[in-house]
Amino acid sequence: MAQYSVPELVSAIRERAGLTQEALARELGVSFPTVNAWERGRSCPRADHLEALQQFAERVGIHRGITVLVIDDDPVSSAVLEGRLEATSIQVTTMVVDNGFDGLVMCGMHRPDLVLLDVLMPGIDGVEVARRLHLIDGLEATVVVFVTAATDEDVLSRVRATGKLVLVKPVSQSDIDAVVASVVEEGVASRSSA
Repeated sequence: MAQYSVPELVSAIRERAGLTQEALARELGVSFPTVNAWERGRSCPRADHLEALQQFAERVGIHRGITVLVIDDDPVSSAVLEGRLEATSIQVTTMVVDNGFDGLVMCGMHRPDLVLLDVLMPGIDGVEVARRLHLIDGLEATVVVFVTAATDEDVLSRVRATGKLVLVKPVSQSDIDAVVASVVEEGVASRSSA
């Protein structure tokens, strides 16, 4: 998952929990200068302190965020999806590619949490991209959601046969919010069961 930098995480925790640096230091069992140095980016926490920060963030409702890959050959649709993703209340890192081949490469390189996948694209279409994603190691937890303006019943039946969620263009903010929240919840559940 995408992560906050340490200074961003400390600031976000303090803001969400309404804590001073001193109060956060007491909560974490470290000194005030230590928290101050983390928040100003002058030092990095040890692994056990970083884990404590991340657990505290989860308790106060701050999620690590997610990485989303938009695969769509239409630049207007991609821009709309990017805007909707930026408007969510969850931290989202968005990448955009305009074809299925590059989408597969980006998935292999970046292991996104969510792929928003157009159905009708030249070359490798969305259904084929979804099929090939399962062949890439490390993408078992990646959620794929189709985004389409297609109305042809043959195309839609191919998409429905994948069992993936389908959103109809133009995609509403509430649909994107729901998908992102679902991906975050699944990520939180998988981390707690691990």
